[in-house]
This record gives sequence, C-alpha cells and structure tokens, in this order.
Amino acid sequence: MADQAIAESDVYVEGGMGSDGDRNVAGSELFHWLYRFFYSKTVGLVLILAMAAYAVIGSVVAQAGPNVYSDPAQRESFLESVRENYGAWTGVLDAFGFFHVFTSVGFYIVVAMLALSIIACTSHRIPELWRRWFHPRVHVSPKFFEKARYRGSVATDSAPADSLESARAVLKQNRFRILPDDRDPENAIYADRNAWSGIGTVVAHISFIIILLAFVISSRWGISEDLAVPVGGEVAVGHDTGLTVYAKSFTDSYTEEGQAADYVSELELRRDGETVAEQTVRVNNPLEYEGFRYHQQSFGVAADVTVNDGETTVFEESVPMKWASEEGANAVGMFELDEYEIVVVTAASGRADSSIAPGTALVELYPADTDTGEPLQTRLARQGESVELGGLNVTFERERQYTGIQLRHDPGAPLMWVGFTLLVLGMSATFMFPYRRLWVRVDNQRIRFGAVSRLDTSYQRLFEKIIQEVAEHENAETGVVIESEKLDPSEEADGQPEEENHGQGA
Repeated sequence: MADQAIAESDVYVEGGMGSDGDRNVAGSELFHWLYRFFYSKTVGLVLILAMAAYAVIGSVVAQAGPNVYSDPAQRESFLESVRENYGAWTGVLDAFGFFHVFTSVGFYIVVAMLALSIIACTSHRIPELWRRWFHPRVHVSPKFFEKARYRGSVATDSAPADSLESARAVLKQNRFRILPDDRDPENAIYADRNAWSGIGTVVAHISFIIILLAFVISSRWGISEDLAVPVGGEVAVGHDTGLTVYAKSFTDSYTEEGQAADYVSELELRRDGETVAEQTVRVNNPLEYEGFRYHQQSFGVAADVTVNDGETTVFEESVPMKWASEEGANAVGMFELDEYEIVVVTAASGRADSSIAPGTALVELYPADTDTGEPLQTRLARQGESVELGGLNVTFERERQYTGIQLRHDPGAPLMWVGFTLLVLGMSATFMFPYRRLWVRVDNQRIRFGAVSRLDTSYQRLFEKIIQEVAEHENAETGVVIESEKLDPSEEADGQPEEENHGQGA
C-alpha cells in the first residue's frame, strides 16, 4: 500500500511539472513564432504598403476636422455634407474610419504592427553587429584568396613577418583596424574599417519608431482649431489654459491685381486680465506660448450678437460671417445654443444686389436637433435693435472685422524632431562610413589580399589603392596582380565569408 501511495504521488508530481513545462514550451514557441513573423521582410513590406495606402486614402477621401467625431451632431452634419459625393459608400467609408484615417483604429493597428516589425528587425540585427565589432571572422582558408570577389597579390622577397608589417603599415594609414589571424598569426591578418557604422541602422530603425510614436501622439492628442477674434475683442482659448486672445488691430495689404499680399494681426494673450504675451502675427510667424501656437489664417467680417432669455445673457460673441449665399450677395454666419441654431445673414461687402439693407441683419431660428432646412422663425434686425425669436431676445449690435487665428498644439513635435535627428545621424553613419574588411596572407613569396563586398566601385578603388601602396612599400615594380569578379554563388561556400548585408529588415 505504501509503495502504491508513493507511485501515485510520483505520478501526480510528474504530471504537474509536465503541465507547467508544456505551458512554458507553448509560450516560448508562440513568442518565437511572433518574433519570426515580425522580422520577416515580407511582413515589413506589407505593413509599409498598408501605411502608404492609409496615406493615399487620407489624401483622396475628405477628412473630418479634429473634433468632429467627438461630437455626434457635428459627425452627422459632416456625413451629410459628404454624402452627395460618396453616396451609398458614405456609410462604408465611415465604418472603416476613412473619414478620419489618422485617428482610426485600423491606422493605429498598422502603426503598432510596423513598430513591432522594426523592433524585431533591429533586435535580430544587433547580434550580428556585436559579432562584427567584437568577434569578427579573422581567419579564412588559403583557397579564399583564389576565389574572393576582390583579390590581388604583390610579389615580395621579404620575410613573412616583414611583409605583414608592410601590409599593417599601409592599412593603418588607411584607417583600418588590424587583428591577427587566430589560427595563423605569423602569416595572416584581418583588417576592417568602420565596423561600428552598423549601429547607424539601429539608430535609424529607432528613429522610425520615435517618429511613428510622435505621429500617433500628435494625431490623438494634438489640437487644431479656428478662432475668430474680433478686432478690439477677445475670445477664450479654452483647453484649461485660462487664456484669452485679444486682437488689438488687423491690417491687410493687396497687390495691384487685387490679391491679398499680407495680413497682420496684433495679438495679446491674457490671463486673469494680465497680458502674458503679445506679438505681431503673420502667416508664417505665429505667436507661441506654453506649447500652443497662434497662426494667422484668415480674416473677414463678423456680426456682434447678444442673446438674452429674459433673465440672463446666454450668448454674447462676434459671429464670423464665414459663408456666402448661393448667389454670393449675402454673407452668412451661424452659432448654436442648447435648443436652437441661429443663422445671421447680412449683405456681402461691396454687393449692391442683396435684398438685405446695409446695417441690417436677417436672423433665422432653426431647431438644433433636426435638419429640416426650413427656419422656425425669421426676423430683420437693424443695428442695435433686438428681435424676439423662440422666446429669445436677439440683438444685432454691429458689424466689425475679425481675424482668423488657427490654434495649434502639437505634443508630438519634440519627439518628431528627436526622431528626425536620429534618422539623419543613423543614415549618415551608414552611408558616409561604409563597413570595409579584407584579409591578408603571406605565402610563397607573395602578399595576398582578399575581400568580399557587394559590387562597389568605391571599395574597388580603395582595394586597388591599398595593394599599390603595399607594392610601393615593398619596392615591387613587377608581380602586382589585382582582380575582381562576380562569383558563382556555388563557389562561395568553401572558406568564403558572407557578404555584408546592408538591407536589414523592415
């Protein structure tokens, strides 16, 4: 009975350990499968093409504004505005997020997978770079010098040690690192230059990840809004800044052909009534403060409107007259309240064919939650006059100029600059300091040189230069042989080091 109990206990313990071991093996196999999947060049290429496809879609398909999809009413209004262009495809494009591709779930998935692919390719590359710098292949067989893509020899009467010393001296002058052949140090050496430059590919790959991260941060948390600031008035910046932007003045100038040449706003930023920043703002000269930029974007005419519900003032702002009627005779502006949408219409500047008299505004009241196209009420209001619509007193105070300011906040910009800097450094290291290596062996009164590399005329010139300098060092006027050819891959197996691969992964 005791033996049986021990046997059952043994079976139980072994079974438990086996289950854990199976789970560990399964987890390890899954990890290695995912790793192989992501460092596949095919996967990397497919993901890059997917990114390109999203970029094309974002350029071809109409894109909603930054905050449109956060407001259901604005979203529906946007979809209605594009439905006449896309028809029945509108719902399909919306479902796939193609009206806001750079903040869509699909785009984020592609970005995440591309980042994982870059990480896998980079980590797969690092051991090779480590071996290149710390453990290069210093020994090749004598047959290698007969089959190397770049090969040459110099006749010598010197002793092997002296001949190797001549080669060392020339290679040092050409900035090569020299290591002895670990199997035949008395007759052979290995030399390389810029073995460290492979780190450039790692830096470049890291820069791609940083750039992708910066793009996601900016697309997800960035701000791009239009502020219509009346000249002599101020509007709140919002976004928990506690700031208001005040337009002291606005000037515009025109060419002889009547086109806008320049427009300039004198802006002040205020907090609690105190001016914290001020600047003359032009199109390419924004005001910057606390991570926000205020760009000059447009200008136009605004209508100062006050709305009172009988007890309190519910609206008191300048309404930009951003739109025009179909015939262009009238300027149109609008704003929303809780239950209503109010449209203000005035005669367009310089138009005498408007049915609305100068100094007068047509005020139209629409329900906020429907799109009937027909106003509930309309009233004409003279400047300074109040009219009653839907239980609200609407006062058309006056018309005045406004300056259109684009508010921008780009939290990913610092990371983007870091990424681009690393990209330039990495690419510069890779292409300006190419990895070069060669092997030297002395036998049978000849100094033999051999090297492998992709067909490269600049390296071929360097290789020939080194051999000629060694020949001069040895005073060898004859017996200099230099050859280069493209080998049959089947001949490279015997003692032939692998060629350096400069096209790493994704």
